[in-house]
Amino acid sequence: MKKIAHRGISAQAPENTRAAFKKMVALNVEWLETDIDMTSDGELILIHDDKVDRVSNGSGSVNDMTLIELQKLDFGRWFSEAYANERIVTLKWLIDFINHYQFNVNFELKTALKSDKQHAYLTSVCQALRQVSSKVKIIVSSFDMTLLQKFHVLMPGIQLGVLIEAQLPDNIVEIAKNIGATYVHPDVTFLTKEQTHKLIDNHLQVNVWTVNDMIVAEKLEKWRVEAIFTDFPEVKAI
Repeated sequence: MKKIAHRGISAQAPENTRAAFKKMVALNVEWLETDIDMTSDGELILIHDDKVDRVSNGSGSVNDMTLIELQKLDFGRWFSEAYANERIVTLKWLIDFINHYQFNVNFELKTALKSDKQHAYLTSVCQALRQVSSKVKIIVSSFDMTLLQKFHVLMPGIQLGVLIEAQLPDNIVEIAKNIGATYVHPDVTFLTKEQTHKLIDNHLQVNVWTVNDMIVAEKLEKWRVEAIFTDFPEVKAI
């Protein structure tokens, strides 16, 4: 069972920052997960939340701010004084980083963008992902099936992951197959053994989020889960 570093090594450093990604180098972690969003001036950056409030000293919507405005914010001090002055990370920086170290990546497409911005967002994401080394494995996931379908039309060669919050719908296999997904990414809180085996029996791989409990991880491995998203990928017992 693979372990995917959830927003980098986010138990040790502020999520989605250079510090969190760089900590992977010494820890023999092969996969990371991160979130792609877009600034008001069309730059692709890495942040999970729709607003900057939780993870910076600023306030407001990511999509309403320019890259320069975001670069002025501190994205590290909220986590620890040791990480003061961590700046927003661009997708371009991360692609250079993963190409150099050959880390595999799960990119989550964010869903808060207004519909008139989605085409520009997807076009920019595809242009960026074409710069990723052929040696690097990529999964693109989202909670928004329409967004995933549109991405799949633009880049049919990249594997898709269907993100599901709360209970898996009864027709999850049909949903995944209809958009050409390889993976289903269920919430660990609600996933059952029976659901896992149904997905696997229908040739869908299961990557579960977010797993930080050793006992739960061991159970999922017995269920033949493909991977877990975890804040502690460096812990061998997880």
